[in-house]
Amino acid sequence: MNFFFNCCSCNNRFNFQESYCEPCLQRIKNDQSRVFELIQSIFDKKKANLIAKNKILESITQPKNQLQEQIDIKKTYLESKKIQIEILKNKIQTLKTTVIKDNGLIDVKKKYLSTRRSSLKKNKISFEAVNNSKSGFSSLTDEIQKKKDQLIAENTSLQIVKRSKIEQLTNSMTKLQLNPTTSDHFFLFNMVLNDQQLLKFPKDVIFTTLGYISKIVVLISGILGITLPYHLLSKGSKSTIHHNMKSKDYPLYYQQKTKSREFQKALHLLGENIIFLRYYHGIQTPKESNLLFLKNIYELIKSNNLGKDQQYLEVGSPMSGEYDDCTKEDEWEVVTSIDEDDSFEKFVYDQ
Repeated sequence: MNFFFNCCSCNNRFNFQESYCEPCLQRIKNDQSRVFELIQSIFDKKKANLIAKNKILESITQPKNQLQEQIDIKKTYLESKKIQIEILKNKIQTLKTTVIKDNGLIDVKKKYLSTRRSSLKKNKISFEAVNNSKSGFSSLTDEIQKKKDQLIAENTSLQIVKRSKIEQLTNSMTKLQLNPTTSDHFFLFNMVLNDQQLLKFPKDVIFTTLGYISKIVVLISGILGITLPYHLLSKGSKSTIHHNMKSKDYPLYYQQKTKSREFQKALHLLGENIIFLRYYHGIQTPKESNLLFLKNIYELIKSNNLGKDQQYLEVGSPMSGEYDDCTKEDEWEVVTSIDEDDSFEKFVYDQ
């Protein structure tokens, strides 16, 4: 048995198993589908709106960040400019102070130049007055010329006296002469000596000869009025030479207690004294001729400049530098005494 009821929507008859009739059910289903579609469209639109919102926010935020970066750059630039302006202000202040000082110096110089100009004007007036009276000026010139001539004559006579004293010393007293037979041998106190072989003679002869040479150098420097760089103390065969910078005396002889190095140093300093005398008179001395004592003294005595004032000639340094001792310690100790050496008999004496 079938039961029928009226539809709740359209009031039509329908089966009891359903609350709505079939047309209404179909319509309701269609409506539900539309509702679902509308809800889905709402979600889609919301998602699209969210994406659009993010894009809008990004488009708003990005120009703001760029603007902030530009502002920071401008700010840094302005701060650097501010620091440069402070530096320039300090420089301007320094220059201003310098200008003020310079202005003060300029004022002082102006006063000095004004005073100087006044003094020059006075000197000009005085010079013109003297120039107008030529008699006083010419007499002063003549007096100066007379003084010059007198000094020249006195220097010439003094040179003659010095040369005569030195010739008397060398010819009469020491008899220092060149051996006519051999050019490298010299007569000294009737002994024939050779500079190059002097240190091969017996010790006593070496020391005595060095004492004579020291005495000759001291007498020549005293006659010429020249102070030697190294002071010589002439005591015969026990003569010494003093090194001023080292405050030490070096012996021109050697014994068992005397080091060979000190004797060589003494020879070097003696040669330097002779070289200094030669340089004073414009005579150049090669470095290898430092120990040729007799030859150097003989050339000095025969020089035309002997006795004159110091000659300003470019002959190099008068001193040959510090002595470089490259010899062995015992090299100078091989010479025997007179009693033990027969070579003393080979000396040539001028009787």
